[in-house]
Amino acid sequence: MSSTELLRSFIAAADTGSFSAAGRLLGKHQATISGNIARLEDELAVILFDRVGKYPQLSEAGLALYDSAKLVVESSERFNRNALNLSSNIPVTLNLGFDEALPAGAFNNFLRCVRRKYPHLKLHLIRANNARLLKLVEKGELSLAVTMTLEGTSQAYEFKALGFAQIRLLCSDQHPFASKRTVSNDDLLHATQVMHKWSEINPLKELSRMSSDVWECQTHEMVLEAIRANIGWGFSSDIIGTAIPEGTIEFKAEFAGTDFAAQYDCIWPKSHPITEVESYIINKLSDLFSLGQAAFN
Repeated sequence: MSSTELLRSFIAAADTGSFSAAGRLLGKHQATISGNIARLEDELAVILFDRVGKYPQLSEAGLALYDSAKLVVESSERFNRNALNLSSNIPVTLNLGFDEALPAGAFNNFLRCVRRKYPHLKLHLIRANNARLLKLVEKGELSLAVTMTLEGTSQAYEFKALGFAQIRLLCSDQHPFASKRTVSNDDLLHATQVMHKWSEINPLKELSRMSSDVWECQTHEMVLEAIRANIGWGFSSDIIGTAIPEGTIEFKAEFAGTDFAAQYDCIWPKSHPITEVESYIINKLSDLFSLGQAAFN
């Protein structure tokens, strides 16, 4: 198999259109690029470039081999990166779970930040309710999970408190509540409520049910869609600084004299040694919950 150094010279010359430009791209002399391509042509017994004009042009054989050469180089680089990560105790992949009651979009900037810091790390992202996330952590199938604080179950996992998510009362901008300064408890009781389908172990399961007419939805996004459709009013758990979703209105309720929030933790398997990557992720999640979206601006 031809060396990746020869293949890189071939790819750079094809991409830039000249041997001198390829040299500048790779930080090598033009003579080195020309020599590498000549060696590659000898090894393969084909002509990769037509050299009749001022600038070399890919030959028919060169065109046929270009994509394969890129695959070989990319595979070699990926192998070397993965080996380096493993030798440095940096995982190649990491399974990360999120409470499905939280808005997925609130984590966009966090994920971009992790990608910049560890560009070759592959994250497997899972959204589920607290009960499911806890089981996956206990089984070692999740490296880390973001869950609402679960009282009395910490013997099954290690954890770090992250901070709080805001709990908002939302309705459609077409809902009767949208025009009221304060909504009474009686109004809430007799209007349709859209709820997240909480797991059995979630502390908000009973506390958040206020109406006798309830629609249950699996995820945060499904709750919002039902609220936008003017099915009813509902609670929304949002990371600090997250904008109120389009088509909805935040309203005040008689029972809620002050703002309120839910505490969230990051959990991981018991006795699992935290790697550099996991420590970085936990700290960034803590920034997100304590400082909100401003932490990534």
